[in-house]
Amino acid sequence: MEVSDFNFFALDYHSKRKNPWRPLKIFLDHLKNDGYTFKGVILDLGCANARNFKIIGDFPKKIIGIDNSLELLKIANDNLKNFNLYPQAESQFYQILLGDLNFLPIRPNSIQNIFSIATIHHIKIKLNRKKLLRFSFEILKKDGALILTVWRKWQKKYRLYFLVDLIKRRFNYKYRHQQENIGLPEFGDKFVPWGTSVDKSFFNRFYHFFSKHEIKNLLKSYKIKEIKVMGGPTKHDNFFIIACKNTV
Repeated sequence: MEVSDFNFFALDYHSKRKNPWRPLKIFLDHLKNDGYTFKGVILDLGCANARNFKIIGDFPKKIIGIDNSLELLKIANDNLKNFNLYPQAESQFYQILLGDLNFLPIRPNSIQNIFSIATIHHIKIKLNRKKLLRFSFEILKKDGALILTVWRKWQKKYRLYFLVDLIKRRFNYKYRHQQENIGLPEFGDKFVPWGTSVDKSFFNRFYHFFSKHEIKNLLKSYKIKEIKVMGGPTKHDNFFIIACKNTV
């Protein structure tokens, strides 16, 4: 398992993102108004500091959070032991695991709901993303739900960048080869810097930005219930998706 880049700025990440993500709460409230409930065993793929545990799922529930950043999981563990944040009666239903998302130690047909919040866009190579979603499908129970959020490719901030990138990748072999060499092999790949507040360090985080067509392609095995564009500074920067395992 590769060492997560998030280990290097976990404390700074937590200081800036310790509360549940508000756009996610808005989306989940919207789904609940439409009659969806998320009970049973829930898997939070890429749970980070577990900041969304409070808002994902409905009791009775058991949440299993998996992440490849040990430092973020240490923060999550400390939070779960804080009875001011999580009463003991509640915290016993939460579990966190260090793991590689490409090798999940979970049995088929054992998870009622999967949340993958701002996670899959950090996975390099289309084949690896497809592999994760295929395995997610296998571990979901019949009619189980997948709630997925990813960054949107044609959002206002990066629209020009990706338009230029598309043209250069298509017609400039040298540029395409350079991008591959620095770890950006596919159209939609980009490094986005994270700047820390204390020592002003910068860390490049890998992102793959998605088009709606890509999302639908990745989720071919699922029955997509809804795709919404929301979140971010413009409120149009992310895709929020709910899809279900339909084996009929």
